[in-house]
Amino acid sequence: MTQQFQQDRELGWDDTIVQDSEGGIVLAPGDYIFEVVKFERARYTPKSGDSKLPACNMAKLELKIDSPQGTATVFNNLYLHTSTEGLLSAFFASIGQKKKDAPLQMNWNLVTGAKGAVKIKNRTYKDNTYNDVDRFYPSDASYYTTKEMPAIVQQLQQPQSNYQGQPAANNYQQPAQNYTQSPVTNQPQQGFNQQPAQNYQPGAF
Repeated sequence: MTQQFQQDRELGWDDTIVQDSEGGIVLAPGDYIFEVVKFERARYTPKSGDSKLPACNMAKLELKIDSPQGTATVFNNLYLHTSTEGLLSAFFASIGQKKKDAPLQMNWNLVTGAKGAVKIKNRTYKDNTYNDVDRFYPSDASYYTTKEMPAIVQQLQQPQSNYQGQPAANNYQQPAQNYTQSPVTNQPQQGFNQQPAQNYQPGAF
């Protein structure tokens, strides 16, 4: 049992409290790597008759983003409707499930714990500033054909492609008296084309 756990205790109804709540971190607009820490199945119900979407299934995502300011939480809703199919494809492409022009049966069981790259923007509402998803970056090379892959996507893939914890099997050498390990070199990135952003703001209706 840790010392911190031993110091924690139940509070009484009339106890005095001192510690303030930590405010949410507002990220600077830009590109980040995210991890899905929570996924919830929900139902979207329009509040008015002029809503852009009818009632439909909705996926509520909680994204964790590590930044120099600390760990931020970003909430994003995905609407399961044919009019927002492109946004669904963008999300599943960002976590590596979807390839360009290939059909995909959405596998929500693999969403929690998945990582991807995202562009974050700020939204101000009633004098408060919030983190919003601007767009998800596809992680598969099939989405990039003529322009360079975004740096944030390259960074996302580095731990996998440049991982140095285990030696590559095809580079194994028998021990020698004057053995010298060859330096690890990174393969150059191919030219890729960035997917155009979609003019859609999640959660805005």
